[in-house]
Amino acid sequence: MTPDFICPCCSGHDYDHCCGPLHREQEIAATPEALMRSRYSAFALGGLGDYLFKTWAENAPGRPPQDAAMLNVRTVDWQRLEIVQTSTHGAQGMVEFKAWYFEDGQEQVLHERSRFRRSAGLWRYVDGVIDPPAMARAGRNDPCPCGSGRKYKKCCAER
Repeated sequence: MTPDFICPCCSGHDYDHCCGPLHREQEIAATPEALMRSRYSAFALGGLGDYLFKTWAENAPGRPPQDAAMLNVRTVDWQRLEIVQTSTHGAQGMVEFKAWYFEDGQEQVLHERSRFRRSAGLWRYVDGVIDPPAMARAGRNDPCPCGSGRKYKKCCAER
């Protein structure tokens, strides 16, 4: 039985019906956004290093070594999550988010555009760009800043 509390991912749902089933491996993330929210919740709750490690794409840059123990430790006090934008193109996905936290008594914000890849039916975190350039700065024929490899006009501009 899990505690009855609002999920840290800021979905407004209780943890047991939101990120909890993903953390317990009872369900899989259906979208890159669902995986992003569950990973944020894992960082916010702490002690879920194995889940964070398993949801990181193999051979992804920045993936920690096989020992996921370092991912178990909460290094900051996570406060809230805001999803700015999402996109999915086949087996590629992007989630831009802002995550607020307290560190050394100061409120900070992590603004990241994360890339995800689906392999064998499972979404996995690949990497992210911290403080990404604004999506609106891309010209119609420029590569989309979400990292899909498509032109902006055929990708995120259509949203």
